[in-house]
Amino acid sequence: MNLRLESRFPVALAFLLIPAVSLVAQSSSPPPWTNEYRVTLFPHYPIKGNLSGFGYLGWVKNPDAAYTNWYAGFPGVVYTARPWIQAWGGLIGIYTNNYTNENGKQDTLELRPFIGWKAFLPNKKKWNIYNFTRWEFRQTYSHATHEWSNVERVRSRFGIEAPITDRENAWKVGTFYAIANTEPMYRFDKNDLDPFRVQFGVGYIANPRVRLELLYYANWGRVAPTNDLAFTENIFRLNIKLGVKHALLREVLNPLEK
Repeated sequence: MNLRLESRFPVALAFLLIPAVSLVAQSSSPPPWTNEYRVTLFPHYPIKGNLSGFGYLGWVKNPDAAYTNWYAGFPGVVYTARPWIQAWGGLIGIYTNNYTNENGKQDTLELRPFIGWKAFLPNKKKWNIYNFTRWEFRQTYSHATHEWSNVERVRSRFGIEAPITDRENAWKVGTFYAIANTEPMYRFDKNDLDPFRVQFGVGYIANPRVRLELLYYANWGRVAPTNDLAFTENIFRLNIKLGVKHALLREVLNPLEK
């Protein structure tokens, strides 16, 4: 395989697999799946040395399930202990606006503190091969009952981000990269894997301070009455990653390339 073909292989594979995953998902038995749309902004800023901070601003809309989510995350911190290992922690708030009271649905407010690690596998191809595992403590307030409920879960993302260019130009301005990962989430309250996601997409390095990512998720969740893990959702997402400091995104997101 020559260099040009090899550099384009990851994104070609991703775009071949996206419709394949969707077709398999749509062949699932009822209940029907829904379509969700997300836009997320991640500002990153330096704190001191290998410690940096990040925020999280997001908007989610699912017209099929009749809800909108608003995300706001602060504070968030990343500590790069070594080029191959980072510690992550933060707090995310989510307000859910349900358009219908069907099946007892009400608006909710969730506070989601989390802590975890992100480990990178060194390699000569300059790919980001990583595992991002975090523990989340989800505290949700229901406007219907005026009570809080608590759920703990662990989510572990295994992913690859592969530059769509030759090795010398990997992760440089004006280049693209392919994205593929899978993320199982384990709920302690139900002792179940719920949900499970597969993601594909493409990213673009617009300049040292800005990265754009267009992503597709296939989502599987538990469904009643059998509690089987079935396909439930298509998720389409735009990520906007911003670095306040020049080259901060490269230092945080590509620590092996520092």
